[in-house]
Amino acid sequence: MAIMKIVTVEDDPHLLETLVDQLNAEGFAAQGCESLADAKTLISEIEPDLVLLDVVLADGDGRDMCRWIRSEGYTMPILMLTGQNSEVDTIEGLEAVANDYIAKPLRMGELLARINTHMQLYQSREDAKITVGNFYFVQGHKTLTHKENNKVLNLTEKETSIIRFLLKKKGDGANKQELLEEVWGYNAKMTTHTLETHIYRLRQKIGYIDDTPFLVTKNNGYGLA
Repeated sequence: MAIMKIVTVEDDPHLLETLVDQLNAEGFAAQGCESLADAKTLISEIEPDLVLLDVVLADGDGRDMCRWIRSEGYTMPILMLTGQNSEVDTIEGLEAVANDYIAKPLRMGELLARINTHMQLYQSREDAKITVGNFYFVQGHKTLTHKENNKVLNLTEKETSIIRFLLKKKGDGANKQELLEEVWGYNAKMTTHTLETHIYRLRQKIGYIDDTPFLVTKNNGYGLA
C-alpha cells in the first residue's frame, strides 16, 4: 500500500527519537531532524505527506518554517508542536498556515487521531498531491505523475475513483463488489467483468511508464501495492 511519509522536526533528541519510533511502529514512514536547515533539505528530498513541526527550535521559529513550506508550494498538513499553549501562540501558528496546533506534553493517542483526521481531510481535497508508489496522484486533475521522470498519465473518471477508493481502504484493499458499488453505484447490469476491464487498462497505462506493481490482486479484489 501507499505508506504515509511523515517528517518530524524537533530539537529535543529524546522526544524526536520517541516520536519517530512510535510513528514507524504505527505503520508510517517517519523520519526526523533537529534543525530547520535539515528539515528544508529533507522535505525537499522526500516530499512528505505530513509534517510535525516544533515551534521553538535552536536555529529559528517553526512558524517561519511553516511559511517557507507554503511558499514552496507544498500543501500537505502541518501540525505544530509546542510547549506554549496561549491563545496568541495558537493564533500565530494558524496564521502561519499550519493546519493544527498541539500542546506538549504530547499524548500519542491524541496525536495519532489528529494525524489521521488531517490526512483524511487532505486526501479529500481536489488539489491534494498524494504519493502512491512511484507516482503523485491528484484527484482533482485526474492525473498520476511519475516522481522521477515527471511523465503525466491522464486518468478517466472511473480510474480516478478506483484509486481514490483504494486509498481510503489503505492496506486492506477492496473486494470487487465493493469497488463496483463505490465507483459505478448500484446497477444490476454491471458485472465484475466491467471492473476487471478497467483495472486491466489502468495497469497497462501505468505499465508503459513504470513496471513496478501499482495495483495488486488481493482479498478477491484489488489494493494498492
